[in-house]
Amino acid sequence: MADKMLREEVEVYSKKYDVHGVVKDYSLVTKLCFNYRDKDIEIAIHRNILNGERFEDVGRDVIETYIANLADDNSDRRCMLHYWYIDEKTYEGKTYKMAHGIVSGHRKLDDATEIHTSEVNALSIDQENGEAVIMTRNTVYHCPLEYCRFIKQDAYPNILPDYDEIKSRYKGKINYPSIEQGNVLLVLANFCDYYFHSLWYVPMDSKDNEPLEYSGWPHVGMVQDSYLIHTEDMRIDIRYFPHFQNIEFYSEDTDGCPFYIENIGDVVLFAKTQVGTIRLAPGERKQVIEDNTEDKPPILPRGDLYPAGIIEADDGDE
Repeated sequence: MADKMLREEVEVYSKKYDVHGVVKDYSLVTKLCFNYRDKDIEIAIHRNILNGERFEDVGRDVIETYIANLADDNSDRRCMLHYWYIDEKTYEGKTYKMAHGIVSGHRKLDDATEIHTSEVNALSIDQENGEAVIMTRNTVYHCPLEYCRFIKQDAYPNILPDYDEIKSRYKGKINYPSIEQGNVLLVLANFCDYYFHSLWYVPMDSKDNEPLEYSGWPHVGMVQDSYLIHTEDMRIDIRYFPHFQNIEFYSEDTDGCPFYIENIGDVVLFAKTQVGTIRLAPGERKQVIEDNTEDKPPILPRGDLYPAGIIEADDGDE
């Protein structure tokens, strides 16, 4: 089906890194596919025809940007599931367990992909590190207990050992980074849908010093998705286009207050802001000011983060 929709296929090559790839143009969606460090990489890209951009050049530039700025250099990085739960399925008389969640650090799958695993072969609780360890045939998933989707897991309480104790101890315990009153903090993570984790803002005129409530949701467009974040009183209006390991703001209305961005994930993220491109290493927080921007910003992918939409994907164990 996908091959019938393919309009154009163009080979690309990075002489700098001796890496070959191919651009597949499906009209509304264009993907760059290549292999690096034994992992198949698929990145949605965009070219500006009016500026004379060619797929050969865009593809090469994105490959080189990925290797130089986006590829993970941490060999100790773990495969993780956030916003996870485990259920049971029955097929042909056999009952088996399967985990669901948002994956990061997988050897085959892109970060921030919603998946279901293949059959769970073993499960243990690591209380010292506060995580469940799920083992399938070829993959070990580390699952922070505070990120368990308890509302889903409640339907299968017997799957997790000492479930009532785990729920009592970890439900509602996700850490939401905060910031001083009168500042706005946007928190990003590669294990969250569209990279959005949370927002924190306590106005200077607040009498109870409580952060404003907010809503965040994706706007799925025909060509490009975006993500919108508003406080209930509309003082804050933040909007951005999500791309592969980077976001591009098109609204940064922060009630006239200083604006900060924090990356709580485990890979580098870039943010294209009105003052320039900001690089955020894992665990890093920066104010959106010109002094924190890159002198020579890399050429970053501009295509959709989820070029085929968010779908349930197998974890590649089969």
